[in-house]
Amino acid sequence: MSKKVFNLVTGIVGGAEVIAIAIVTFIQPAFAVAINASIGIAGTAVIEICNQFVKEA
Repeated sequence: MSKKVFNLVTGIVGGAEVIAIAIVTFIQPAFAVAINASIGIAGTAVIEICNQFVKEA
């Protein structure tokens, strides 16, 4: 994948993380810390996996 596509994927994943964290914090504040950490870990994993397929120019 190109660097532009990687940047697009990174932006989408980051935005989805922020929205998911906001929703979880609003709906389940008691479990927010654990769930939000899991969301962050999953987002980082997706970005790192996609980074493996970036073609260097």
